[in-house]
Amino acid sequence: MVSARFSRHRQSGVTIVEFSIVALVFFLLLFATVEGARYIYSQTAVAHAAREGVRYAIVRGNDAAKDSLRADDAPASKDQISSFVNQRSSLNGLTVTTTWNLDSDDVPIKDSGQPVTVSVSYQFQSAVPFIPSANLTSASTGVIYF
Repeated sequence: MVSARFSRHRQSGVTIVEFSIVALVFFLLLFATVEGARYIYSQTAVAHAAREGVRYAIVRGNDAAKDSLRADDAPASKDQISSFVNQRSSLNGLTVTTTWNLDSDDVPIKDSGQPVTVSVSYQFQSAVPFIPSANLTSASTGVIYF
């Protein structure tokens, strides 16, 4: 009788240890999955922001400034594109860089048919201490249409 009672008590101690190990592994996998999903979402949002920025820029070239409906926001400047991208994005703290071809005086060429590139970067901060942060970047290039 004593040995059976001792065996049951010992078995419950093993169950607690097993549960602790399984729970640790489960929560580790759970947090890693959530952080992976956040990382993929952030990368997708950065790529979408770059596409939105270039879309904004290609319809606001020098020719758009001649249109009475667009005269107030064309041609687009770096600050306008950055502001537009940051307002439309679900991420905070995006860094937006816009580049055009330059003429001989280092003035951006914003005429129809010229390329414009919008690069967006974002510092991804992990909520889990053992997963490092990452700098996410994306660039999109388009041809100025209007």
